[in-house]
Amino acid sequence: MNQRVLLNMDFSAYVDSGRFTRPGRLRVLDELARLQTERLRVSRAVERGQRVAARILGRGTIAINHNMALEVPSWRTLESIRNSGTIGQLAVSLPNNTVVMENGLRMTSVWHFDGLDPEVRLILSAEDPAAYFFGYAPVQMKIVDDAEVFLDGPTIRGEPTVIAVRDTACLDAARGYWAAVRGTMYPCAAEAPPVEGLSERQRRVVTLMLTCPSDEQIARRLGVSVRTVRTEVAAVLDLLDAPTRFVAGVRLREFLSAVTA
Repeated sequence: MNQRVLLNMDFSAYVDSGRFTRPGRLRVLDELARLQTERLRVSRAVERGQRVAARILGRGTIAINHNMALEVPSWRTLESIRNSGTIGQLAVSLPNNTVVMENGLRMTSVWHFDGLDPEVRLILSAEDPAAYFFGYAPVQMKIVDDAEVFLDGPTIRGEPTVIAVRDTACLDAARGYWAAVRGTMYPCAAEAPPVEGLSERQRRVVTLMLTCPSDEQIARRLGVSVRTVRTEVAAVLDLLDAPTRFVAGVRLREFLSAVTA
């Protein structure tokens, strides 16, 4: 979805996170229990060298991220659940996701609302509402092309691993967990707070300033010209009485913390 469409969308039906109803949460937890049982079975088989439809993607954070990046270009669809995240992580992953989606990846990313700080929720609220969602999603995973699921694997020599699983029972359990999480999700953009004096585009500009180091990147994410971004940045700094872009971002984060406390 072109980012400019976001400015005209009505998210009023989603603003109540009470959508995480008790039956919805219980369904997620029931499906998660089944997934964890299957994950543990496959993980033990991998650790013991037993025959199972799974492989170790990488051992240790650096190797996992490197190998994941090598595989992403071949993916057609991605159904992702993230249970936590930091501003630093988003500064890397969000621009990368934009690139791979522009290259044809169809992605749905659900973030565990309860596991995120207000400032992280603020950043996600500026993202594509067709791709980024909040939900009740306590354990992370990725389903790729509806054929393989990426899960936490065994700890090997003190280092974490990720396993890529095609085992039928485990994949079915992952689909069940995904379906349950989808029942709780709503667009991250629904959580965007209005800021007095700022237009919606200006609010999105200052939010993107937290993760985009250049005006060119912001322009790309919004689908507008660099000149437009620079005009909006100047207006934002003036309206927030902020001497720098960093201070403007901090003030917006402080505002969000106040309204979500």
